[in-house]
Amino acid sequence: MKLAGFPKLLFPVVLACVIALTGCGFLNNSSTSALTAGNWSFTATSTVTPGTVSVIGGNLTVSGNTVASNMHSDLACFDVSAPFTFGGTLQNKQITFTSAANANSQVITVIASVTSPTAITGTYAVTAGGGCAADQGTIAASLVPSINGTWTGPIVGSGGPSVTLAMALSQATTASSDGTYPLTGNLTYTNSSCSLSGSVSSSYLAGTMLVINGTTLETDSSSGSFTLTSAYLNSPTSPTTIHGTYSVITGLCAGDADTPTFTKQ
Repeated sequence: MKLAGFPKLLFPVVLACVIALTGCGFLNNSSTSALTAGNWSFTATSTVTPGTVSVIGGNLTVSGNTVASNMHSDLACFDVSAPFTFGGTLQNKQITFTSAANANSQVITVIASVTSPTAITGTYAVTAGGGCAADQGTIAASLVPSINGTWTGPIVGSGGPSVTLAMALSQATTASSDGTYPLTGNLTYTNSSCSLSGSVSSSYLAGTMLVINGTTLETDSSSGSFTLTSAYLNSPTSPTTIHGTYSVITGLCAGDADTPTFTKQ
């Protein structure tokens, strides 16, 4: 091995750079591998309107130092059902996310630090537009684990005084093109005079936000349907409950509504 061509004082510097693989121009973006792809939830706490907490959620991907995502948000003046792109470049554990403009020409900007492979903290700003005011505040983002499992809760007024609904949910491992994770599963009612069982379809999770649509087998062998909307997991990192608005669309209990909390079993 010929090393004679290296000046003696330069060799230790080169060796140190190779060992560290940082600095000296060798690997400027070594921190890019620190961020985990998957279903992420950004919790935005407004400093313009104290007490207002909003959510941005959806599928986040990492390619080299490029972070991209398709997200949904319940921020004021955003349509939660309308996906938007949201991404940036990760450099030395710092990243600036910029969204595509929504229907009101508003843009979200997040300036943040990657604190762990599954956590980001920073600040956000939303531009004014379409008659909607600007907003800003702090933001914290986390990777949301799969919600596979059975979630059970009471449904008041849905065919009896002590009705429970158990939802055995299965979350897709791959996101849809709009950034949501499809949900499927089976339904079991207990003590209901209206519904016996059913299935979950056309349902999804985006960050901590859920929409669940169910079709039901009624006690007279007819079919029914319900929706669970404005639904959220109670935690982005360790979810144990789902809370939302349950509405019976068709079936023997059509018109019934409740705001149940489902607990993971």
